[in-house]
Amino acid sequence: MAKVFTTLRWLRPYASKSGHQVFIRVRIRKGSDFNIPVYDYINHEKLPISVKKEHWNKGYIIGGTYHKSIREINSLLSKVENDVKFAVKELLDKNVQINQENIINLTYINEINALENERRIASGELIVDEQDGAFASQTEFIDFISESEDPRYDKLKKSMGLYEKKYILDYWDNFITEYAPDSYNSPRYAIKEYIDKTDDNCKVVDFSSPWLYRFFEHLIKEGYSFKKDGTDRQPYSIPTIAKYAKHLKTFGDYLFYELKLIDNQDYKRFTLYKKKSKQSLIKYRPKSFINTHALYKREFDYFYGFKFEDKKLGLVRDMFVLQVWLGGLREKDFYRLSEQNFHKDSQGIKVWFNQHKTDDEVLNTINQNYLKPILNKYPNIFKEFIKVHQYNILLKKAAFVAGLNRTLMFKGEQVDLKEAKIEWIEIFKRISNNWARNCAVSILAELGYPDDRIAKFTGHKDLDMINHYKSVHKKDVKSMLEEVKPERVRKL
Repeated sequence: MAKVFTTLRWLRPYASKSGHQVFIRVRIRKGSDFNIPVYDYINHEKLPISVKKEHWNKGYIIGGTYHKSIREINSLLSKVENDVKFAVKELLDKNVQINQENIINLTYINEINALENERRIASGELIVDEQDGAFASQTEFIDFISESEDPRYDKLKKSMGLYEKKYILDYWDNFITEYAPDSYNSPRYAIKEYIDKTDDNCKVVDFSSPWLYRFFEHLIKEGYSFKKDGTDRQPYSIPTIAKYAKHLKTFGDYLFYELKLIDNQDYKRFTLYKKKSKQSLIKYRPKSFINTHALYKREFDYFYGFKFEDKKLGLVRDMFVLQVWLGGLREKDFYRLSEQNFHKDSQGIKVWFNQHKTDDEVLNTINQNYLKPILNKYPNIFKEFIKVHQYNILLKKAAFVAGLNRTLMFKGEQVDLKEAKIEWIEIFKRISNNWARNCAVSILAELGYPDDRIAKFTGHKDLDMINHYKSVHKKDVKSMLEEVKPERVRKL
Protein backbone atom coordinates (compact mmCIF):
# COMPACT_ATOMS: atom_id res chain seq x y z
CA MET A 1 0.00 0.00 0.00
CA ALA A 2 1.43 3.39 -1.03
CA LYS A 3 2.22 5.83 1.76
CA VAL A 4 -0.32 8.57 2.26
CA PHE A 5 2.48 11.08 2.85
CA THR A 6 6.26 11.27 3.01
CA THR A 7 8.72 13.66 4.71
CA LEU A 8 12.22 14.80 3.91
CA ARG A 9 14.63 17.41 5.23
CA TRP A 10 15.01 20.31 2.82
CA LEU A 11 17.00 23.55 2.55
CA ARG A 12 15.43 26.77 1.31
CA PRO A 13 17.09 27.66 -2.07
CA TYR A 14 18.01 31.25 -1.15
CA ALA A 15 20.28 32.03 1.78
CA SER A 16 20.34 34.64 4.54
CA LYS A 17 23.50 35.74 6.36
CA SER A 18 23.31 32.67 8.59
CA GLY A 19 22.72 30.23 5.73
CA HIS A 20 19.77 28.35 4.21
CA GLN A 21 16.80 27.78 6.50
CA VAL A 22 15.96 24.12 7.20
CA PHE A 23 12.45 22.77 6.58
CA ILE A 24 10.69 19.42 6.87
CA ARG A 25 8.91 19.00 3.54
CA VAL A 26 5.62 17.07 3.76
CA ARG A 27 4.44 15.56 0.48
CA ILE A 28 0.82 14.38 0.50
CA ARG A 29 -0.01 11.68 -2.08
CA LYS A 30 -2.33 13.19 -4.70
CA GLY A 31 -2.20 16.42 -2.74
CA SER A 32 0.02 19.40 -1.90
CA ASP A 33 3.50 19.87 -0.48
CA PHE A 34 3.98 21.74 2.81
CA ASN A 35 7.28 23.16 4.08
CA ILE A 36 7.44 23.16 7.89
CA PRO A 37 10.29 25.31 9.32
CA VAL A 38 12.58 23.71 11.88
CA TYR A 39 12.70 25.75 15.08
CA ASP A 40 14.67 25.41 18.27
CA TYR A 41 13.18 26.94 21.41
CA ILE A 42 15.91 28.48 23.59
CA ASN A 43 14.93 30.25 26.80
CA HIS A 44 11.36 30.20 25.46
CA GLU A 45 12.38 32.02 22.28
CA LYS A 46 11.77 30.58 18.81
CA LEU A 47 15.01 30.27 16.82
CA PRO A 48 14.96 29.16 13.15
CA ILE A 49 17.68 26.71 12.14
CA SER A 50 19.82 27.70 9.15
CA VAL A 51 22.72 25.81 7.56
CA LYS A 52 25.45 26.63 5.05
CA LYS A 53 25.11 24.44 1.94
CA GLU A 54 28.66 23.13 2.31
CA HIS A 55 27.72 21.83 5.78
CA TRP A 56 24.66 19.88 4.58
CA ASN A 57 24.65 16.28 3.38
CA LYS A 58 21.47 14.27 2.72
CA GLY A 59 19.51 15.82 5.58
CA TYR A 60 22.34 15.94 8.11
CA ILE A 61 24.61 18.73 9.29
CA ILE A 62 28.27 17.87 8.91
CA GLY A 63 30.02 21.12 9.88
CA GLY A 64 29.70 24.77 10.87
CA THR A 65 29.29 26.64 14.13
CA TYR A 66 25.94 26.68 15.95
CA HIS A 67 24.50 27.53 19.35
CA LYS A 68 24.56 23.79 20.07
CA SER A 69 26.84 20.95 19.03
CA ILE A 70 26.31 19.47 15.56
CA ARG A 71 25.17 16.23 17.18
CA GLU A 72 22.47 18.05 19.18
CA ILE A 73 21.29 19.98 16.11
CA ASN A 74 20.96 16.73 14.13
CA SER A 75 18.99 15.24 17.04
CA LEU A 76 16.73 18.29 16.90
CA LEU A 77 16.11 17.71 13.17
CA SER A 78 15.14 14.09 13.89
CA LYS A 79 12.80 15.15 16.70
CA VAL A 80 11.06 17.82 14.63
CA GLU A 81 10.67 15.44 11.67
CA ASN A 82 9.06 12.83 13.95
CA ASP A 83 6.78 15.50 15.45
CA VAL A 84 5.76 16.57 11.94
CA LYS A 85 4.90 12.96 11.04
CA PHE A 86 2.86 12.62 14.23
CA ALA A 87 1.07 15.91 13.51
CA VAL A 88 0.09 14.86 9.97
CA LYS A 89 -1.13 11.43 11.18
CA GLU A 90 -3.19 13.11 13.92
CA LEU A 91 -4.80 15.46 11.39
CA LEU A 92 -5.58 12.53 9.05
CA ASP A 93 -7.02 10.38 11.85
CA LYS A 94 -9.29 13.17 13.09
CA ASN A 95 -10.23 14.24 9.56
CA VAL A 96 -8.95 17.79 10.17
CA GLN A 97 -7.89 19.92 7.23
CA ILE A 98 -4.22 19.43 6.39
CA ASN A 99 -2.57 22.78 5.84
CA GLN A 100 0.70 24.40 6.83
CA GLU A 101 -0.71 26.29 9.83
CA ASN A 102 -2.34 23.19 11.36
CA ILE A 103 0.82 21.10 10.88
CA ILE A 104 3.04 23.77 12.47
CA ASN A 105 0.67 24.29 15.43
CA LEU A 106 0.44 20.57 16.14
CA THR A 107 4.18 19.98 15.60
CA TYR A 108 5.16 22.61 18.17
CA ILE A 109 2.10 22.34 20.41
CA ASN A 110 4.11 21.67 23.59
CA GLU A 111 6.45 24.59 22.97
CA ILE A 112 3.57 26.91 22.04
CA ASN A 113 1.63 25.97 25.20
CA ALA A 114 4.73 26.50 27.32
CA LEU A 115 5.28 29.94 25.83
CA GLU A 116 1.65 30.91 26.45
CA ASN A 117 1.81 29.73 30.07
CA GLU A 118 5.04 31.66 30.63
CA ARG A 119 3.50 34.78 29.11
CA ARG A 120 0.40 34.55 31.27
CA ILE A 121 2.38 33.85 34.44
CA ALA A 122 4.80 36.72 33.79
CA SER A 123 1.87 39.10 33.21
CA GLY A 124 0.38 38.14 36.56
CA GLU A 125 -2.57 36.29 35.06
CA LEU A 126 -3.72 33.38 37.24
CA ILE A 127 -3.84 30.01 35.51
CA VAL A 128 -5.86 27.63 37.69
CA ASP A 129 -7.13 24.09 37.25
CA GLU A 130 -10.65 25.13 36.25
CA GLN A 131 -9.43 25.24 32.64
CA ASP A 132 -6.36 22.99 32.71
CA GLY A 133 -4.25 25.76 34.21
CA ALA A 134 -0.83 25.59 35.81
CA PHE A 135 -1.91 26.27 39.41
CA ALA A 136 -4.57 24.83 41.68
CA SER A 137 -5.14 28.07 43.58
CA GLN A 138 -4.07 31.67 43.97
CA THR A 139 -1.96 30.71 47.00
CA GLU A 140 -0.08 28.14 44.92
CA PHE A 141 0.50 30.77 42.23
CA ILE A 142 1.90 33.29 44.77
CA ASP A 143 4.13 30.62 46.33
CA PHE A 144 5.47 29.69 42.89
CA ILE A 145 6.32 33.30 42.02
CA SER A 146 7.91 34.11 45.39
CA GLU A 147 10.10 30.97 45.36
CA SER A 148 11.12 31.16 41.71
CA GLU A 149 14.68 32.23 40.91
CA ASP A 150 13.78 32.88 37.25
CA PRO A 151 14.66 36.52 36.39
CA ARG A 152 11.69 36.67 33.99
CA TYR A 153 9.44 36.97 37.02
CA ASP A 154 11.40 39.78 38.70
CA LYS A 155 9.12 42.51 37.34
CA LEU A 156 6.04 40.60 38.51
CA LYS A 157 7.61 40.00 41.92
CA LYS A 158 8.22 43.72 42.34
CA SER A 159 4.62 44.56 41.41
CA MET A 160 3.36 41.94 43.92
CA GLY A 161 5.69 43.17 46.67
CA LEU A 162 7.48 39.80 46.79
CA TYR A 163 10.89 40.86 45.48
CA GLU A 164 13.90 40.88 47.78
CA LYS A 165 17.11 42.49 46.55
CA LYS A 166 20.11 40.21 46.90
CA TYR A 167 22.03 40.08 43.60
CA ILE A 168 24.42 42.70 42.20
CA LEU A 169 22.14 43.62 39.27
CA ASP A 170 19.35 44.38 41.76
CA TYR A 171 21.44 47.36 42.86
CA TRP A 172 22.89 48.32 39.49
CA ASP A 173 20.28 50.90 38.42
CA ASN A 174 20.65 52.81 41.69
CA PHE A 175 24.44 52.65 41.29
CA ILE A 176 24.09 54.51 37.97
CA THR A 177 21.48 57.02 39.12
CA GLU A 178 22.91 57.74 42.57
CA TYR A 179 26.67 57.20 42.38
CA ALA A 180 28.29 56.79 38.96
CA PRO A 181 28.01 58.59 35.58
CA ASP A 182 25.83 57.05 32.86
CA SER A 183 28.92 55.85 30.99
CA TYR A 184 29.54 53.35 33.81
CA ASN A 185 26.46 51.42 32.70
CA SER A 186 28.39 49.81 29.82
CA PRO A 187 29.21 46.45 31.54
CA ARG A 188 25.57 45.71 32.38
CA TYR A 189 24.79 43.75 29.20
CA ALA A 190 27.96 41.66 29.59
CA ILE A 191 27.12 40.87 33.24
CA LYS A 192 23.58 39.79 32.35
CA GLU A 193 24.75 37.63 29.45
CA TYR A 194 27.39 36.00 31.68
CA ILE A 195 24.78 35.20 34.36
CA ASP A 196 22.34 33.81 31.77
CA LYS A 197 25.01 31.59 30.22
CA THR A 198 26.71 30.31 33.38
CA ASP A 199 24.09 30.65 36.16
CA ASP A 200 26.90 32.26 38.17
CA ASN A 201 24.62 34.98 39.54
CA CYS A 202 26.57 36.99 42.08
CA LYS A 203 24.91 37.82 45.37
CA VAL A 204 25.97 41.17 46.79
CA VAL A 205 27.60 39.51 49.81
CA ASP A 206 29.71 37.41 47.41
CA PHE A 207 30.99 40.32 45.31
CA SER A 208 34.73 39.72 45.43
CA SER A 209 37.88 39.14 43.40
CA PRO A 210 37.10 35.41 42.73
CA TRP A 211 33.76 36.28 41.09
CA LEU A 212 35.37 39.10 39.11
CA TYR A 213 38.06 36.68 37.94
CA ARG A 214 35.45 34.16 36.71
CA PHE A 215 33.47 36.92 35.01
CA PHE A 216 36.42 38.44 33.13
CA GLU A 217 37.90 35.05 32.28
CA HIS A 218 34.58 34.22 30.58
CA LEU A 219 34.46 37.56 28.73
CA ILE A 220 37.98 37.13 27.40
CA LYS A 221 37.33 33.56 26.29
CA GLU A 222 33.83 34.01 24.82
CA GLY A 223 33.91 37.58 23.44
CA TYR A 224 30.67 39.35 22.57
CA SER A 225 27.92 39.22 19.95
CA PHE A 226 25.41 41.77 18.69
CA LYS A 227 23.17 38.99 17.35
CA LYS A 228 20.12 37.73 19.22
CA ASP A 229 21.18 34.10 18.95
CA GLY A 230 24.69 34.91 20.23
CA THR A 231 26.51 33.84 17.05
CA ASP A 232 29.38 35.58 15.21
CA ARG A 233 31.19 36.41 18.43
CA GLN A 234 34.02 38.94 18.39
CA PRO A 235 36.89 39.34 20.89
CA TYR A 236 36.78 42.26 23.30
CA SER A 237 39.47 44.93 23.03
CA ILE A 238 41.84 45.45 25.95
CA PRO A 239 40.64 49.03 26.61
CA THR A 240 37.03 47.80 26.85
CA ILE A 241 37.89 45.05 29.33
CA ALA A 242 40.03 47.49 31.36
CA LYS A 243 37.09 49.94 31.37
CA TYR A 244 34.70 47.24 32.59
CA ALA A 245 37.12 46.35 35.39
CA LYS A 246 37.29 50.00 36.48
CA HIS A 247 33.49 50.31 36.46
CA LEU A 248 32.97 47.15 38.48
CA LYS A 249 35.50 48.20 41.11
CA THR A 250 33.64 51.51 41.40
CA PHE A 251 30.46 49.45 41.87
CA GLY A 252 32.26 47.66 44.71
CA ASP A 253 33.03 51.04 46.29
CA TYR A 254 29.31 51.87 46.06
CA LEU A 255 28.38 48.65 47.89
CA PHE A 256 31.11 49.15 50.51
CA TYR A 257 31.06 52.90 51.24
CA GLU A 258 27.52 53.98 50.34
CA LEU A 259 25.29 51.00 51.05
CA LYS A 260 27.59 49.17 53.50
CA LEU A 261 26.31 45.85 52.13
CA ILE A 262 29.78 44.27 52.13
CA ASP A 263 32.22 44.46 55.01
CA ASN A 264 35.50 44.15 53.06
CA GLN A 265 37.13 45.34 49.85
CA ASP A 266 38.33 42.03 48.51
CA TYR A 267 37.10 43.13 45.06
CA LYS A 268 40.07 45.54 44.91
CA ARG A 269 42.45 42.59 44.83
CA PHE A 270 41.27 41.69 41.35
CA THR A 271 43.69 42.59 38.57
CA LEU A 272 43.81 41.89 34.87
CA TYR A 273 47.61 41.76 34.92
CA LYS A 274 49.99 39.65 37.00
CA LYS A 275 53.76 39.38 36.98
CA LYS A 276 53.66 35.89 35.50
CA SER A 277 52.15 35.88 32.01
CA LYS A 278 50.45 32.51 32.51
CA GLN A 279 48.53 33.81 35.51
CA SER A 280 47.56 37.08 33.81
CA LEU A 281 44.17 37.38 32.13
CA ILE A 282 45.58 39.90 29.62
CA LYS A 283 48.97 38.99 28.16
CA TYR A 284 50.25 42.44 27.17
CA ARG A 285 49.65 46.10 28.00
CA PRO A 286 48.45 48.40 25.22
CA LYS A 287 49.99 51.82 24.66
CA SER A 288 47.83 54.83 25.45
CA PHE A 289 46.36 56.65 22.44
CA ILE A 290 47.99 54.26 19.97
CA ASN A 291 44.78 54.24 17.88
CA THR A 292 43.88 57.87 18.52
CA HIS A 293 44.20 59.40 15.05
CA ALA A 294 43.35 62.77 13.52
CA LEU A 295 43.65 64.76 10.31
CA TYR A 296 46.68 66.98 9.83
CA LYS A 297 45.77 70.65 9.41
CA ARG A 298 46.53 70.49 5.68
CA GLU A 299 44.20 67.48 5.30
CA PHE A 300 41.52 69.13 7.42
CA ASP A 301 41.63 72.34 5.35
CA TYR A 302 41.48 70.35 2.13
CA PHE A 303 38.40 68.52 3.43
CA TYR A 304 36.93 71.84 4.60
CA GLY A 305 37.25 73.37 1.13
CA PHE A 306 36.21 70.31 -0.92
CA LYS A 307 33.17 70.89 -3.17
CA PHE A 308 30.68 68.02 -2.89
CA GLU A 309 28.05 67.41 -5.54
CA ASP A 310 25.99 65.44 -3.01
CA LYS A 311 24.41 67.93 -0.56
CA LYS A 312 24.21 65.33 2.21
CA LEU A 313 27.96 64.72 2.04
CA GLY A 314 28.54 68.47 2.17
CA LEU A 315 26.27 68.74 5.22
CA VAL A 316 27.98 65.93 7.09
CA ARG A 317 31.40 67.50 6.35
CA ASP A 318 30.13 70.85 7.66
CA MET A 319 28.79 69.13 10.78
CA PHE A 320 32.23 67.63 11.38
CA VAL A 321 33.95 71.01 10.98
CA LEU A 322 31.40 72.54 13.35
CA GLN A 323 32.00 69.77 15.89
CA VAL A 324 35.77 70.32 15.72
CA TRP A 325 35.81 74.11 16.10
CA LEU A 326 33.15 74.31 18.77
CA GLY A 327 35.73 72.63 21.01
CA GLY A 328 36.05 69.09 19.73
CA LEU A 329 32.65 68.26 21.17
CA ARG A 330 31.65 64.77 22.16
CA GLU A 331 28.75 63.34 20.17
CA LYS A 332 26.16 63.74 22.96
CA ASP A 333 27.14 67.36 23.61
CA PHE A 334 27.13 68.13 19.88
CA TYR A 335 23.65 66.72 19.27
CA ARG A 336 22.21 68.56 22.26
CA LEU A 337 23.11 71.98 20.81
CA SER A 338 20.52 74.46 19.53
CA GLU A 339 20.39 78.18 18.74
CA GLN A 340 19.85 78.82 22.46
CA ASN A 341 23.44 77.72 23.18
CA PHE A 342 24.85 80.67 21.16
CA HIS A 343 25.02 84.38 21.95
CA LYS A 344 26.93 87.39 20.64
CA ASP A 345 28.90 89.98 22.57
CA SER A 346 31.65 92.50 21.80
CA GLN A 347 34.21 89.68 21.54
CA GLY A 348 32.25 87.64 18.99
CA ILE A 349 29.92 84.63 18.97
CA LYS A 350 30.14 82.37 22.02
CA VAL A 351 28.81 78.88 22.64
CA TRP A 352 27.75 77.74 26.10
CA PHE A 353 26.75 74.24 27.27
CA ASN A 354 27.28 71.64 30.00
CA GLN A 355 29.43 68.66 29.12
CA HIS A 356 27.37 65.48 29.39
CA LYS A 357 30.30 63.32 30.55
CA THR A 358 31.73 65.59 33.26
CA ASP A 359 28.82 68.00 33.85
CA ASP A 360 31.34 70.88 33.58
CA GLU A 361 30.20 74.19 32.15
CA VAL A 362 31.90 75.20 28.89
CA LEU A 363 31.98 78.72 27.45
CA ASN A 364 33.97 79.15 24.24
CA THR A 365 34.35 81.95 21.74
CA ILE A 366 33.84 80.16 18.44
CA ASN A 367 36.41 80.18 15.65
CA GLN A 368 34.60 82.37 13.10
CA ASN A 369 37.26 81.76 10.42
CA TYR A 370 35.94 78.21 9.98
CA LEU A 371 32.40 78.47 11.32
CA LYS A 372 30.97 81.77 10.15
CA PRO A 373 30.62 80.52 6.52
CA ILE A 374 28.88 77.37 7.79
CA LEU A 375 26.51 79.22 10.12
CA ASN A 376 25.65 81.64 7.28
CA LYS A 377 25.13 78.74 4.87
CA TYR A 378 22.46 77.06 7.05
CA PRO A 379 19.77 79.22 8.73
CA ASN A 380 19.59 76.66 11.53
CA ILE A 381 22.02 73.84 10.94
CA PHE A 382 21.02 72.10 14.19
CA LYS A 383 17.60 71.26 12.77
CA GLU A 384 19.26 69.79 9.67
CA PHE A 385 21.65 67.48 11.51
CA ILE A 386 22.07 64.02 9.99
CA LYS A 387 20.64 61.35 12.30
CA VAL A 388 23.18 59.97 14.74
CA HIS A 389 23.26 56.44 13.29
CA GLN A 390 23.89 57.85 9.78
CA TYR A 391 26.51 60.44 10.75
CA ASN A 392 29.58 58.18 10.75
CA ILE A 393 28.43 56.24 7.67
CA LEU A 394 28.09 59.41 5.59
CA LEU A 395 31.25 60.95 7.07
CA LYS A 396 33.27 57.96 5.83
CA LYS A 397 31.64 58.29 2.42
CA ALA A 398 32.47 62.02 2.31
CA ALA A 399 36.10 61.29 3.24
CA PHE A 400 36.26 58.66 0.49
CA VAL A 401 34.84 61.02 -2.14
CA ALA A 402 37.27 63.74 -1.02
CA GLY A 403 40.18 61.30 -1.35
CA LEU A 404 41.34 61.17 2.29
CA ASN A 405 43.20 57.91 1.79
CA ARG A 406 46.38 58.32 3.84
CA THR A 407 47.01 55.00 5.60
CA LEU A 408 47.27 54.92 9.39
CA MET A 409 48.61 52.23 11.66
CA PHE A 410 46.00 50.58 13.88
CA LYS A 411 46.84 48.10 16.59
CA GLY A 412 44.20 45.46 17.23
CA GLU A 413 44.45 45.25 21.00
CA GLN A 414 42.42 42.07 21.46
CA VAL A 415 42.32 40.46 24.87
CA ASP A 416 42.64 36.96 23.41
CA LEU A 417 46.02 37.66 21.74
CA LYS A 418 49.54 37.67 23.17
CA GLU A 419 50.57 40.69 21.12
CA ALA A 420 48.91 43.47 19.19
CA LYS A 421 47.75 42.82 15.64
CA ILE A 422 48.94 45.65 13.35
CA GLU A 423 46.92 46.80 10.34
CA TRP A 424 47.34 49.77 7.98
CA ILE A 425 43.97 51.28 7.13
CA GLU A 426 42.97 54.32 5.06
CA ILE A 427 41.51 57.37 6.82
CA PHE A 428 38.17 57.19 5.01
CA LYS A 429 37.54 53.69 6.42
CA ARG A 430 37.97 54.73 10.05
CA ILE A 431 37.12 58.43 10.36
CA SER A 432 34.17 59.07 12.69
CA ASN A 433 32.64 61.88 14.71
CA ASN A 434 34.95 60.84 17.59
CA TRP A 435 37.81 62.25 15.53
CA ALA A 436 36.43 65.78 16.03
CA ARG A 437 37.94 65.94 19.49
CA ASN A 438 41.22 64.48 18.25
CA CYS A 439 41.36 66.94 15.33
CA ALA A 440 40.81 69.96 17.57
CA VAL A 441 43.70 68.94 19.84
CA SER A 442 45.92 67.73 17.01
CA ILE A 443 45.65 70.88 14.85
CA LEU A 444 46.23 73.25 17.78
CA ALA A 445 49.19 71.14 18.91
CA GLU A 446 50.54 71.14 15.34
CA LEU A 447 50.38 74.94 15.34
CA GLY A 448 52.24 75.11 18.65
CA TYR A 449 49.65 76.42 21.08
CA PRO A 450 50.41 75.86 24.78
CA ASP A 451 48.81 72.92 26.56
CA ASP A 452 46.73 74.93 29.01
CA ARG A 453 45.01 76.91 26.22
CA ILE A 454 44.23 73.77 24.23
CA ALA A 455 42.86 72.07 27.35
CA LYS A 456 40.67 75.07 28.13
CA PHE A 457 39.24 75.05 24.60
CA THR A 458 38.48 71.30 24.50
CA GLY A 459 37.57 70.87 28.18
CA HIS A 460 40.26 68.26 28.91
CA LYS A 461 40.98 67.86 32.63
CA ASP A 462 44.29 66.10 32.05
CA LEU A 463 46.93 66.77 29.43
CA ASP A 464 47.67 63.19 28.34
CA MET A 465 45.97 63.45 24.94
CA ILE A 466 47.47 66.89 24.34
CA ASN A 467 50.94 65.51 25.10
CA HIS A 468 50.20 62.64 22.72
CA TYR A 469 49.61 65.05 19.84
CA LYS A 470 52.61 67.18 20.86
CA SER A 471 54.72 64.06 20.34
CA VAL A 472 53.02 63.43 16.97
CA HIS A 473 53.70 67.01 15.79
CA LYS A 474 57.30 67.46 16.96
CA LYS A 475 58.65 70.91 16.11
CA ASP A 476 60.12 74.01 17.74
CA VAL A 477 57.69 76.84 18.38
CA LYS A 478 59.29 80.29 18.05
CA SER A 479 56.23 82.42 18.57
CA MET A 480 52.56 82.22 19.39
CA LEU A 481 50.20 82.34 16.43
CA GLU A 482 47.51 84.97 16.71
CA GLU A 483 44.84 83.15 14.78
CA VAL A 484 43.85 79.87 13.17
CA LYS A 485 42.36 80.17 9.73
CA PRO A 486 41.80 77.78 6.82
CA GLU A 487 44.31 77.52 4.03
CA ARG A 488 43.19 77.15 0.44
CA VAL A 489 44.45 73.72 -0.53
CA ARG A 490 43.88 72.35 -4.02
CA LYS A 491 45.73 69.07 -3.72
CA LEU A 492 46.89 66.76 -0.98
